[in-house]
Amino acid sequence: MDFAIAWKLLYRERGVRVIRILIVDDEKPICDLIDMNLSAAGYQCESVQDGLEAIARIEKGGLDLILLDIMLPFFNGFHWCQEIRKISEVPIIFLSSANDNMNIVMAMNMGGDEFIEKPFDLNVVTAKVQAILRRSYSFQGTVNVIEYHGAGL
Repeated sequence: MDFAIAWKLLYRERGVRVIRILIVDDEKPICDLIDMNLSAAGYQCESVQDGLEAIARIEKGGLDLILLDIMLPFFNGFHWCQEIRKISEVPIIFLSSANDNMNIVMAMNMGGDEFIEKPFDLNVVTAKVQAILRRSYSFQGTVNVIEYHGAGL
């Protein structure tokens, strides 16, 4: 049995929610490479090749993170990031070979949360994904309650 499939089955059996990641890149081999790496780390990935497909998928809900390329067909990733922000607050990590300071600043100003330069090391991608997810979701829903004989404060 494939390691990624076994990992997903283990998560389902234990009732742990699987993290869903959308990869938006017009280069299918890059999508497949990232998908394979993140799936091996226990994440469930989907990929689309343009912004219109991304918006349609995001509208369905259930995503925890988006990896977004800048160079996409029709409109660039900056445009699609702004469109995504109109309907979702899901964290966005930009992936791009357009790695000059102006593009990095523009990515953050358009609503991005992180930037990864192409070519990238897959370990760096995984580490940044884990960091964004930890910062975005780990502090929600925790409330300290003092309880004494069934009464809570």
